[in-house]
Amino acid sequence: MTKHSLPNVVSTIDCFRTIFPESDPQAATAYGKMVLPLFEFDVPELGRKAPFSCESEIYCLPDVTVSRARGTASRYTRTVRTIARSATDDILVVCYTSGHFTYRIGDKTRRVEQGELAFFDLSQEIVIEAPAVKNISLAIRRRKLEPAVPLLDSAHGFVVPPGALSKLLVGMMEHTMEIGPTIHVPQARPIAEAIILLVNACLETLSQPRTTSDIQSGSVSLASVKSAIERRLTDPNLGVQSLLEEFAMTRSTLYRAFEPLGGVTAYITERRLRHAFRRLTDPSEKNLRVSHMAFELGFTHASAFTRSFKALFGLAPKDIRTLAIRPAGGDIPFLVSPEAIPYIHPLMPELVEAGSRVPLGRKS
Repeated sequence: MTKHSLPNVVSTIDCFRTIFPESDPQAATAYGKMVLPLFEFDVPELGRKAPFSCESEIYCLPDVTVSRARGTASRYTRTVRTIARSATDDILVVCYTSGHFTYRIGDKTRRVEQGELAFFDLSQEIVIEAPAVKNISLAIRRRKLEPAVPLLDSAHGFVVPPGALSKLLVGMMEHTMEIGPTIHVPQARPIAEAIILLVNACLETLSQPRTTSDIQSGSVSLASVKSAIERRLTDPNLGVQSLLEEFAMTRSTLYRAFEPLGGVTAYITERRLRHAFRRLTDPSEKNLRVSHMAFELGFTHASAFTRSFKALFGLAPKDIRTLAIRPAGGDIPFLVSPEAIPYIHPLMPELVEAGSRVPLGRKS
């Protein structure tokens, strides 16, 4: 009998604990296989003299996954291949409750201190390294944030210092983890929506003009022009002329604003290619024809699209699509390599409706 057929039982959310003990000589290898769909994992030089260990709890709300991890020195690398293989473009929010970590995006390296919130776009490359892991984090579906934060790609590497909003968000994450196994499914969505609202509030400044060097044509800002580009990526008329007409600005003003970004045309092309990448790794669009998408994104020939795509990502569209396969995970509702399943254990609620105890993660 499944939990859905038991009388007087209210389903609770899926909650799991992962345990990779230092006594297990295969712990680091097994952990690497667990995170491989999302990151390439290795132990950095500073942590190789001590045995590896890691424990985590994972709580699955609608469109939001809340997790907590504690472990030894770790390095996580997300490349074009891992991005394609994971078939996810979630936004990751990380807060270290002890210690610090560093991240590298291209040639930029930054250290993130205890209590700071760091945002990462999982559709982009990154390396994250920590001498020890003790953090809480969120993974949020991109589509839940895009309406409020149209420039979501610029959240990659965005850091919010400790403050009222960030402390409220961290507090809500901690409380969700405290009561996670007892959260009934009908209660989960409003809890997730409240978390998303707080994340949107933390990211609000990304949609605002940052400096007076933005486009100074009336009330037009660089952020507003970027937002218009995002909305019109599949508009074949999107280009310099249409932007000039939409925002009533001079050509020299527009060119000057986008000069640090490589130029208007180059910026539009890159945004379209990144949009294409996300669609190619989206399981719901597995039947999408590359040639059709290329024309939709303003490329006159599919071959020109393929050349531009490979120049940016190092792989052809067909290679990305081949990699974008979700491994089977059995009863595990999040992306995970099958080899890691023995290390993952369901967390049980203390009490479910009428005293009934129902295994979490069981599917009817």
